[in-house]
Amino acid sequence: MISVSGVSKSFGKSKIIKDISFVAEAGKITGLIGANGSGKTTTMRLISTILKPDCGSILVDGADAVNDPSGARKNLGVLFGGDVSLYNRLSAWENIMYFAKLQGMSDEEAEQRIKILSNLLDMDKFLFKRVTGFSRGMRQKVSFAKSIVHNPSVILLDEPSTGLDIYSIRDVQDFILTCKEQEKTVLVSTHNMHEIERLCDNLVIIADGRIVRNGTKEEILRNEGTDDVMEMFFKIAEGSD
Repeated sequence: MISVSGVSKSFGKSKIIKDISFVAEAGKITGLIGANGSGKTTTMRLISTILKPDCGSILVDGADAVNDPSGARKNLGVLFGGDVSLYNRLSAWENIMYFAKLQGMSDEEAEQRIKILSNLLDMDKFLFKRVTGFSRGMRQKVSFAKSIVHNPSVILLDEPSTGLDIYSIRDVQDFILTCKEQEKTVLVSTHNMHEIERLCDNLVIIADGRIVRNGTKEEILRNEGTDDVMEMFFKIAEGSD
């Protein structure tokens, strides 16, 4: 579970995050939705411990992300902004194994986990090939695998489908749903309307650094009305307020 309570963050004189609070539950996929510049990526970076809030508390599966960031990171798997940075001279397997060792995993434990991830993400055909020349979709899958090779209980995904073809998007979305079935906490930031519809159980909608809607998809649709919610979503997808 992720619990964010009374969190604010400023850069210089600009207050980017303004007293936000929300919970992302285990076994649920929570969508963090907002226009460009609304504060959603900053929120993800605060939860991931890359940034420290000015005030407020953040718990990641019970670990205090503000006062014990290393403890919180043990529970976290993070993929930001379609990050596909890999070591090109290494194979996909070697890239993932390298990050597994950084997480303190044994060879046997890492090999078993990589085998599972390769099967889930349909990577068997290129697992032992050098990543030089890989397509965007192949690189994204390897990046996915390295970020969660240690089997974290909480997963943060910022725009996970960015730049992917339709087949890779399907594989990535199927994998995210598998994480839900495994009772993991998944927080995903997305502009993709199909992704919101297919994946998200709960929605946290942020605008100008404040939470403006927070609840299940069904609650928000019922309280706001389908047309109003869809109009709001389309404005978010266009990157406008």
